[in-house]
Amino acid sequence: MSTTPDKLVERYLKHLEVELDDLPRDRRREIVDEIAGHIAEARAGLEHETEADVRNILEGLGDPADIAEDARERFEVRPVIPASTAYKPGWIEVGALVLLLVGAIVLPVVGWVIGVVLLWISNAWNVRDKFIGTLFWPGGLGFSLFFVFYGASQSSSSSPTSCQFSPVGTGEPANCIASPDSTGAMDVLAIVLVVAVVVTPIITTAYLGYRLRHQPGAATA
Repeated sequence: MSTTPDKLVERYLKHLEVELDDLPRDRRREIVDEIAGHIAEARAGLEHETEADVRNILEGLGDPADIAEDARERFEVRPVIPASTAYKPGWIEVGALVLLLVGAIVLPVVGWVIGVVLLWISNAWNVRDKFIGTLFWPGGLGFSLFFVFYGASQSSSSSPTSCQFSPVGTGEPANCIASPDSTGAMDVLAIVLVVAVVVTPIITTAYLGYRLRHQPGAATA
């Protein structure tokens, strides 16, 4: 017996296994064994097997992709979405990322709220991602900048001073000078807090962008 027909059969069965990859293993094995049995039975009926005879047998069975499609319908198995047709971001996803980050700057308060709405109506992120995008950080960079500038103004207007008062009735003004800074640890804590407030919305947006880029399809909860 020629080895060429055997290779043709082996290649055909391997192609069939690839097409059946999304079926359960036992179903896949069942179908491949069934097709292999038909091939073996047909080959046994040949008096003098040739390569052309085997090709005719395989062509008679049909294309492995068609056999796999019939098997999916029979076993009610949904085909896997190919990578080439994976979920592609649209204007909703792009708008959500932009408005969550800077929406409150473009449209105070309202812009960020629109970003949250777009985030939740999109199918590109799961529920966990949507909670992260909503809670870290409310208002995005708009609120972060407000927090930073407001904190700076409050700090400058409440710097500690030390005053020496003149004796009563002398008419001389009090001598007030800024007291030495004795709250270094508090300043370091304030700097850390400011950095965290500014960086958090940026990191959150980067995370959502990463999740969007690596989603194989529409996300589920």
